[in-house]
Amino acid sequence: MSVTDNVFIGRQPIFNRDNEVEAYELLYRPGQQAKDSAGMVDGDQATALVLVNTLMEFGLDRVASNKLLFVNCTYDFLTGNFPELLPPDQIVLEVLEDIQPDAKVLSSIKRWKEMGFTIALDDFVYAPHLQPLIDLADLIKVDITVLPEGMAAERKRLAAFKGRLLVEKVETQAEHSEAMQLGFDLFQGYFYNRPETLGKKGMDAGKAQAMQVVRAAMEATETSELEKVISRNVAISYKLLKYINSPGFGMRSEIRSISHALTLMGLRSVRSWTAIVAMSSAASSKPDELIKQSMARGRFFELLAEAEGKESLKSDYFVFGMFSLLEAMLDMPIAEAIADLSLPEVVREGLLDSRSNLGRRLQLVKAMEQGQWKKIALLMNNQGNIKLTSMFTEAMFWADELNLA
Repeated sequence: MSVTDNVFIGRQPIFNRDNEVEAYELLYRPGQQAKDSAGMVDGDQATALVLVNTLMEFGLDRVASNKLLFVNCTYDFLTGNFPELLPPDQIVLEVLEDIQPDAKVLSSIKRWKEMGFTIALDDFVYAPHLQPLIDLADLIKVDITVLPEGMAAERKRLAAFKGRLLVEKVETQAEHSEAMQLGFDLFQGYFYNRPETLGKKGMDAGKAQAMQVVRAAMEATETSELEKVISRNVAISYKLLKYINSPGFGMRSEIRSISHALTLMGLRSVRSWTAIVAMSSAASSKPDELIKQSMARGRFFELLAEAEGKESLKSDYFVFGMFSLLEAMLDMPIAEAIADLSLPEVVREGLLDSRSNLGRRLQLVKAMEQGQWKKIALLMNNQGNIKLTSMFTEAMFWADELNLA
């Protein structure tokens, strides 16, 4: 049995001040069977072993997607020899908040720094006795949900720190703006997939034009009709062909025209992808990670349709996953965003009703994206033998291979 059969693996993006993804934090949890099969009494050591094996099996380059990868370090991981198995130029070692600066810890950190690892202090709250850790750290992460006196006060306490400061659990655009003003360097949280405002308002001209293409694409019932919709917008035609020719599609030969794509992929598939490309144009001011996440959701739900034997619904499920982030893309309530779109009923129901079949599955996907272990376990009850965590990981890697530039 593969070690990855027992492991959930995901990532949370870390943004710089230009709203670009600079790194990912690894969200990782082994199953109980994986811990038992490690043949070790110490749980921390078992976790470290499964982590290293998982990265080796998936491939570190694939997991990191050409970015730095932040890895949580337990006491045993940090003070043992496990980091020797990882490349220092790709890994940031996160010293967990419950680790105290004893002689063994400080000696180990110095050793890893000499090897070239970047050292981060996770969920940090300033206290004088932690100064030896501060002196060795390259980066400090502060969690805004646990700071006793707020973000500004903690930023002031760390004014003398010469490394970079990261603020995590940033869930709103207001929190992100405050952290920017305070001079934080890096940002982590789900602010990027939340709408900036949620009041009723009109779209700007660019978004309105893109959504007209979405509407026309979803209403097209003939290939000739859809080809006309696409050909009217050169930018969307160009981007659609780039997507389709990305490695994630696995096409044996290059698709050079929309007509060729319609012949090979069919009306429903190309219609869905046209709507997706137009949506990404509407969200051009948003981080690329938002589009990548929506792609991953779409692929996850497409795989779900296959696993459930609902081949005829694959396209609809894919659209549902993509459109599940439409609220953040357009900065308007989902009901308003889809009001004029000709959507299949299963998609519309899933987007508007969290109690529906797809609505419940979406709650699970969101929990996976955020590494909410207890919620994942609760929501995965009654899911049968479908390997949802494996599908989630496959969808994540698939989205990495698409040409989003």
